[in-house]
Amino acid sequence: MPALGAIRSLLTSTFNTAVENRLRRLVAKSVPAFDPELVRINIDSPCLHMEFVRHALRYNDSRSLVRALQLGEYHASFPLLYEWNGLSSNLRKYVLFCFLQHSPERPTLPLIPCPRLRLVEFAEWLPGAGITVGWKSIRHYVGAVASWNHICGYEDVRRQDKVGWDIWQRNFEANVHVQRAPRGGDFTLRPSMLQGLAEVCSDGSPASIRLLMAASLLWFTALRPGHLSPNGTARKHVRHLMKWEHLHPYTTASGRAAIHVYVPTAKTRRDQQSKPWSTAFMCICCKPPSGISSTQLRRLRLLCPVCAINRWHHVAPASVYVCVRLNDACPVQRNKFNTELRDGLRQALALSSITPSLIDAVVVRISVKSIRSGAITEVITEGIADFVAADFAGHTNTATTQAYYNKAGDAQRFVAAPALTAGLIR
Repeated sequence: MPALGAIRSLLTSTFNTAVENRLRRLVAKSVPAFDPELVRINIDSPCLHMEFVRHALRYNDSRSLVRALQLGEYHASFPLLYEWNGLSSNLRKYVLFCFLQHSPERPTLPLIPCPRLRLVEFAEWLPGAGITVGWKSIRHYVGAVASWNHICGYEDVRRQDKVGWDIWQRNFEANVHVQRAPRGGDFTLRPSMLQGLAEVCSDGSPASIRLLMAASLLWFTALRPGHLSPNGTARKHVRHLMKWEHLHPYTTASGRAAIHVYVPTAKTRRDQQSKPWSTAFMCICCKPPSGISSTQLRRLRLLCPVCAINRWHHVAPASVYVCVRLNDACPVQRNKFNTELRDGLRQALALSSITPSLIDAVVVRISVKSIRSGAITEVITEGIADFVAADFAGHTNTATTQAYYNKAGDAQRFVAAPALTAGLIR
């Protein structure tokens, strides 16, 4: 593969997103979908997956083959077949590592089996390959590779020497320099940002209508981003997307228009249990509060989830899914969705007195999931009962809601002041 050698030479001096993307395209195009030299399975392994495979081959048993396919799909790739499009983002990093590090003297191919020392080297390579996080996140990359290795019929290398593995794991950040950077989407979106977004997206263009529809829907339902935009095109990424058939309009007892949503859950564990998730949202502008200005009423109508989704339905291309591209009716990918949201927020914040450098520092930390985080934070800040807030967020445990979204700040703490003062004067 001559082109691979050229890119490898670039990596002696730099590794950035552009180089990585070139390498990804090269691997995706040049590496065949089926190559026994890339993934060598151990058909004689006692693991359950290989037992299914052996039984299916020996007795032509379709049920065992289905079980084998299920296990293979869960770990991103059926082990008898290497397919770039079927790999998770974690495993794609591992594939890039193996191709880049491979040499006749120190081979890192085939991909599977993955020996323990290679797994260690892969983990320690990640901080210099664009993964600006510590061990808590890198362990997920390691776990994905170890699982792929195990399901192909090899022992879980992490358990071969648990004591040694645990010691290396605890000292990971002492041995590797982790250049931490702000993660996109870890900043909570505030109501004022949503108001600003409504102002800059009031031109009536289809793109603005779609963005406001998605933002208001996420805000008033705390839907997870995976319900509207997938991370990729693989089936596992689109199976929980919201479809138009999931929306059921009705009228509340107070006469407000409302929509009930019954959608497959985006949580992996619950998805395995085949438990869908339901929520609902209602019109917020048909009976507006008294005393609001015309500007405030216009903003309510732009951000009303029922009105927003109805506006989008009138201009949306004929499609199965709700949040789709205008040109081909395919789902809007997450990176595109994040870019549109950040561009809109950058314009909205530019209308304020915030300096450009501060705007950039804030916007880079915003993503689609920031809308859900902001909505749940507002619910908790307003003193909504714990069990209601947890149900709104889709949490089975109120402790989860409090742990991740109780970001109210000083105002909530001041609520305790009267009781504390009373204790001083009794």
